Amino acid sequence: MKNTSLSCIALAAALSLAGCGSPSSAGSVGAEGTASSSASAPSATPSATPSATSAPTPSVPPAATPAATAAPTPSSAPDPEPSPFTTSDGLYSFVMPATWTATPVPPNTAPDYGANLSRTAYSIRDAAGTEMALFMGGIPGDGAAVPHPGHVLLDSEELPALSGQVDRGPGPISYVFDYFPDPVSGDLVYVARLHQGPLPADGIYAMQFTLASIGTNGQVAFTATFDQTRFPEPADATAWLGTEEYAGLRSMLSSLTFNG
Repeated sequence: MKNTSLSCIALAAALSLAGCGSPSSAGSVGAEGTASSSASAPSATPSATPSATSAPTPSVPPAATPAATAAPTPSSAPDPEPSPFTTSDGLYSFVMPATWTATPVPPNTAPDYGANLSRTAYSIRDAAGTEMALFMGGIPGDGAAVPHPGHVLLDSEELPALSGQVDRGPGPISYVFDYFPDPVSGDLVYVARLHQGPLPADGIYAMQFTLASIGTNGQVAFTATFDQTRFPEPADATAWLGTEEYAGLRSMLSSLTFNG
């Protein structure tokens, strides 16, 4: 080894010797497999039977050192963590999928008759820039309520934590995803949203089925609306329920909380 050789050279220089240590008395095998010149002298007493000349021992190359095994490379990086988001007025928070963004858009402008509501609105878009949902806070009043029939429920879940933040009106708050025919065109419209009040078994909602009185800052609307360009048939929307994208949307709407 390198350190040993250096020590031997230093010792040889000090003692004015020609080498670094003496060869082994048993002889060493050279590169061609011949005995070392420092092998022991033959015995003075001849052997009764001449010894057979042994064949040179073939040189055995040193065993190769196994190459270091590289650590396996993961096939894909773990999914990023969801991204918490709070509106600019600090009143509302929700958790978006990691690659989605919330961009401010013009808020609701209906008169609040001196209620001094804090109004915020955001377009939530995926990594490709497609709008996936719309959030609006500080919406005033109840407005007119007229029947809105024909809703077919695809998915729903009551949200106890958000129901506890209802300021007025009947509870509870539920997450809902359903579809209904547009009253003008007749085309199917698919809406994921927060709904306040009991879910009607007959599929007839009030016109304000997208509004919920959460907190003390008027009402909120948190919706994701799709038309038949996205889901040509209800079966396409039903199949979407099992996707990661839908799970992210559902989780985001269900995570809304009022901070006031």
